[in-house]
Amino acid sequence: MARMDLPMALEYVAPDQSGVLAALHSVSSTMFIMTPMDWCVAIRRLEECSEASQSGREALDAKITTLLAFLDHEDILVAYAAKEKLLKVLLGENMAEIKSVNDIVKALVVTSSAVWRREASGFRLQLLRQLIKKKDEMRKGSGEGDEAECIVEFSYLQIVLENLAQVRTMVHTVFTFEGRSEQNDESLSTVTAPYSVQYEVLAFLSDFVKLLYNLEVNRCVQLELSEQMMSLMVDVFVAMDYISQPTFVTCAVLSLLGDFQGLLKVWRGKWQNDDDKMERLYSKWLEKCLIWLVQSSCSSTALRLINDEDPSHVASQDAFIGRSGRYPFLQQWLLCVSRVDVALLEASCTREKIATREKLQLLNFPERAHAWGQGQLPTRQQLFEVLAEQDDVMIEVLYALTLMMTPLDGADDTIPLLLVAELCPAFTIHLTTEYDPDLLFVDLLDILGRDHLVILDLLTSNETLMLEYFMRYLRRLSTNWKVSIQKLQAAERLEIVMSVLIRLRLEIDRLVASDLFPYGAGPLTRRLLTIEQLYEEQSDDVGEL
Repeated sequence: MARMDLPMALEYVAPDQSGVLAALHSVSSTMFIMTPMDWCVAIRRLEECSEASQSGREALDAKITTLLAFLDHEDILVAYAAKEKLLKVLLGENMAEIKSVNDIVKALVVTSSAVWRREASGFRLQLLRQLIKKKDEMRKGSGEGDEAECIVEFSYLQIVLENLAQVRTMVHTVFTFEGRSEQNDESLSTVTAPYSVQYEVLAFLSDFVKLLYNLEVNRCVQLELSEQMMSLMVDVFVAMDYISQPTFVTCAVLSLLGDFQGLLKVWRGKWQNDDDKMERLYSKWLEKCLIWLVQSSCSSTALRLINDEDPSHVASQDAFIGRSGRYPFLQQWLLCVSRVDVALLEASCTREKIATREKLQLLNFPERAHAWGQGQLPTRQQLFEVLAEQDDVMIEVLYALTLMMTPLDGADDTIPLLLVAELCPAFTIHLTTEYDPDLLFVDLLDILGRDHLVILDLLTSNETLMLEYFMRYLRRLSTNWKVSIQKLQAAERLEIVMSVLIRLRLEIDRLVASDLFPYGAGPLTRRLLTIEQLYEEQSDDVGEL
């Protein structure tokens, strides 16, 4: 990275309150209270500290400490320059001469609440996130990251795990703390950090959680991290004002919740043969997710965004990163809801039915679900309008909706969704009619241009759950053949569906014969042949009549 001198620094842009990057010339002059001379002195001091750190002079640690102090500088450009200098020094050739990079990580994590209250840029968090990610890339580049490894070998992650209470305090402080009102010095009002800082906190937590996927973490630490996350779920994420906050912050919340649920799923798989501690912990997390879905304003905000013709008054649309519209938030919300639903189905068992009933009633679920069933849930057309541009999200949501219909088809009476059907029939009617798996599959074919080659491409890709979804749907189609063909015939889509499926099967057979299919196609082709046989038998029966 080239040295940052004054002319270069002047070219940088600065984030405004919403987190949207604005050109320096468009930022209000009141934002900067330093004189030009003070600014030049600060930049020159940064250069001196950076050069001293990289040249291995004496008092190296003192220079690093000085650079750290500049992260809190009132001028956002000075703070940014300090972050870039620190990153360059900490990842430079003389990194081994620094007293301990872990000390720097700890200094960034163990920051007082007073400092977090003053945080205006998020550069402290950017530095921490970039440092940890870069060290992980260096580890993988050296060939050390093939299998699951012990967490103690990655002390920079261990430092964070040892200070989870401070991390929780950081999140609490950034998202909500009490401050004095400007109009009344004696009154307390809720104050939050800038949205850019909130986003950086969530992005750091997501990156940190994902780094733990392939590491062996002590079970006591697993429990502590889980408890801290569940505490944040109730104290912070449920209470958030999703209506007024920028949707890119909400997207970061949804990503973090999904990443942590994925981590719990990994840990749960490792614990299954030992005891039921992780099973109870996983169930407790899903309960918190259910509380968040029902009690927070996130779901109601998403539904309003979907149904309002002019959603600009619902949330700050201009605050999207890249100003790309409302769909990223809605896609993330649908994905989060579908993953929670699938997790609830997978974790359910008969002995949990009574407890699940009580939880749904305590959460006032029937009334809320009844309201969702009165035209607020998105139609199939709205669903595909939101999901069509993201194949992976679209297929995963369709897979979840197909799974949800299994208990309502009578195939399994141990799933909590049956309790939802009993407690809120209007909600269930919407699920079984508007989100009928046969009609969803037909709509998917329309979205894909009824092209069997597009389906084949998705089936051979490892970037989506198309194979799992397709096999699940074909199994349901063959099991409920008579009911399904009636719905497809009523929609005048049966011939279209069968045409695509037959052409797909013939193409798969051709690729298998040429040894070009990437995996064993036996189960898939057998399922397709079963559907063809049922279709031919049904045609013969109609012909006889």
